Amino acid sequence: MITDRENGLKRLKRDILPVLARELADILDKVEMHDLEQLEEIRLRADKPLILQNYRKEWFVRTDGCLEINPDNAVTVSQKSISNTLELMSENSIYAFQEEIRNGYLTLRGGHRIGIAGRVVYDGNSIKNIKDVSGLNIRLSNQIIGCAAKIMKYIIKGDSEIYNTLLISPPQCGKTTLLRDIARSLSDGIPGRYFKGVKVGIVDERAEIAACFKGLPQNDVGIRTDVLDGCLKSIGMAMMIRSMSPDVIITDEIGCEGDSEAVLGALNAGVKIITSAHGYNVSELKSRREVLKLLEDKVFERYIVLGNSRGPGTLVEVIDGTTMKTAAGEGCHDI
Repeated sequence: MITDRENGLKRLKRDILPVLARELADILDKVEMHDLEQLEEIRLRADKPLILQNYRKEWFVRTDGCLEINPDNAVTVSQKSISNTLELMSENSIYAFQEEIRNGYLTLRGGHRIGIAGRVVYDGNSIKNIKDVSGLNIRLSNQIIGCAAKIMKYIIKGDSEIYNTLLISPPQCGKTTLLRDIARSLSDGIPGRYFKGVKVGIVDERAEIAACFKGLPQNDVGIRTDVLDGCLKSIGMAMMIRSMSPDVIITDEIGCEGDSEAVLGALNAGVKIITSAHGYNVSELKSRREVLKLLEDKVFERYIVLGNSRGPGTLVEVIDGTTMKTAAGEGCHDI
């Protein structure tokens, strides 16, 4: 398996440090390299300590670049540093990134996603802007090529058939990373399984799967893949079918109003669906109206349940959607 974690430090220095306020970049540049190998998030909160985090733990950063588990000696992030960082991230033109910012995030070159917290300004019933930004969550893009290899046998059958599949996972257990590699695998084809590549359409409402920057996917999602970036799933699925004639549509985190109708519309058009939902098991999803309809209609032929008992991406269970019986429960960990 090839993992981008090997290149994580290079991407941190290339993509992140140049768009941080100088005083923060200088501090992070002093952190020992081995301490950053598994870095997932950099947390900037106004008048709060600078925090680095991975899926296991968090560290507080001192001015000399040393990491501690105690916040007492950590550097304090100022609101000015946050404002300067946001200016750099938006290429000194926040207005040009206004559409993303008002949705609470923006995407950097390299696919890194920046969550934004602050004062929300409304225009009627819609969000117009986020001002007085008080927090930035820098989530480093960690594409892992090949992480879906062990589950592809549950998603495809023969050289062309694809099962309608729902990935079920609590937050930060690798479902988006897995969806990304599933898209790449279906699009490029899988020589070892004699699976030829198919046309893949990604409706990337939160810009997390392909992580487009100025329209171009920053992650490898395959040579036969088209992306609708920042588009509502309830609208984007129909648009994708009309415009790009995909064989399979991949989306993330269904459950909002209109999602179930969009999924059923795609299926009626003969398009396969692979998507995800927050949860710990199938039973938990029955409390969510939009997802319950799909469960009752037996839309999904495979349910793949993820956890993190062995780290993000642990395969907890694979359920056959026609019989609702367990097809596998390997407890494997690839992400």
